[in-house]
Amino acid sequence: ELLSDIEIPMDDAIAYEVFSPENLTEDISLSINSTEMARRKFRDIACISGLVFQGYPGKYVANKHLQSSAGLFFNVFSDYDKHNLLLRQAYDEVFYQQLEEPRLAAALHRIQQSTIIITHPKRFTPLSFPIKVDSLRANMSSEELEHRIERMKVEVFK
Repeated sequence: ELLSDIEIPMDDAIAYEVFSPENLTEDISLSINSTEMARRKFRDIACISGLVFQGYPGKYVANKHLQSSAGLFFNVFSDYDKHNLLLRQAYDEVFYQQLEEPRLAAALHRIQQSTIIITHPKRFTPLSFPIKVDSLRANMSSEELEHRIERMKVEVFK
């Protein structure tokens, strides 16, 4: 679902460009908060590598302190040593394990080889209905969510 206050022209050429696997890593970085995801992953890497002191056996450092220490290291490496191996490993693990970038690239290549069919349905399709219900949860309304869903069901099954 594309939400915009202006009409977005969508034809086959644009659709193939949207699903292009070129610059996938950059596109992912710009579309999600990969820095925050890498920061969380970096904490585990910093603990395993011994960069952050976890405490003595039986007397471990509080989780909040570990997070703070690892966060400071992450900030320093991000600002002054962008090619640090531990920092690179955090980003690599985010892209390859959490986001599964190679799998996403393979899916985009399959889409490029397929025929893209653009339709403009007048009412919700079966796969779009749950997505629309989720977006309704986020919107404020004087009408209860159940009533809005029932009204949408009536429109769909007319």
